[in-house]
Amino acid sequence: MKRLGAFLCLLLALSASAAPLGLLVPAYFYPPTYWDGLNWAAARVPLAVIVNPGSGPGAAPDANYVAAVNNLRAAAGQALGYVYSSYAARDTNAIQADLTNFFNWYPLDGIFIDEMQNDANTNHYRYYAGLYGFIQTKGTNLWVMGNPGTTTQEPYLATVDALMTFENHATNYPSYVPDGWVTNHLARDFCHVVYAVTNATTMTNEINLAAGRNAGWVFVTDENDHAGNPYDRLPVYWTNEVNYVHSLNLAQVATQLKVLSVSNRVPNVQLTGAAGVYELQASTNLANWSVAATVAIPTNTLTVKDAGATNYSKRFYRTRQ
Repeated sequence: MKRLGAFLCLLLALSASAAPLGLLVPAYFYPPTYWDGLNWAAARVPLAVIVNPGSGPGAAPDANYVAAVNNLRAAAGQALGYVYSSYAARDTNAIQADLTNFFNWYPLDGIFIDEMQNDANTNHYRYYAGLYGFIQTKGTNLWVMGNPGTTTQEPYLATVDALMTFENHATNYPSYVPDGWVTNHLARDFCHVVYAVTNATTMTNEINLAAGRNAGWVFVTDENDHAGNPYDRLPVYWTNEVNYVHSLNLAQVATQLKVLSVSNRVPNVQLTGAAGVYELQASTNLANWSVAATVAIPTNTLTVKDAGATNYSKRFYRTRQ
């Protein structure tokens, strides 16, 4: 008992920064134009870029894209290859062929699956789970984002690593209502993309709104969809957008953990930090971690009882947001 408490208190005296807000850019513009701006941003904020040579990998590897992706990753950005699923109607063999070509031709960190279904059909859940499994055979720690572009069913989050749950015109964003289940998960699991935002002031308002809606990834652009592609360039306020997200990340309140008490081998763990959704993770050896609880801090502080600690002689904790 004393050993458990001592180990917990020793670890929980540490603090950690909350997860930073990231920018996810649909880079549907041919390199090298605008890609220097992406590389500049990657050194300042978490940045993921959707790579789309031709509604997928294209017919053959493109040397300009190879160079652009290599430069992006060297600048600390992540590259996600674009594939589309036609709302679970596209033949999976065709998608797998695109995926194989992508990984053969370009150094990628993951995949972006567009036109993702959002209904409650279990066959569709299995469809995307199968794609996820295939993607994971192509490398280690590959990140997959699915794009229904709107509210969706919670089980789809089990078939990808993150969901883009808003992609639409700026006029539709103020009235958008996220699914209630979103707050059961971490902000990094969700992305919002808003286009036709005309000025930098409104851009900052939209980013604040996205963060308040538990979206850990965001992209705002002034480009419109009049030509069918609102992502054919970076926004005119790109520098402002990157600097604003950077400033928000610098202002994040450090997350602190503290064991308030241990009763009958059940510790009461206090989380203090910025409002948001957190995972409380536990370990017995500081190497293997599991999720003890997923909780929302509505204001600044929340106390969590870890009943699972009774099965162990010692227990270490950390948070993930």
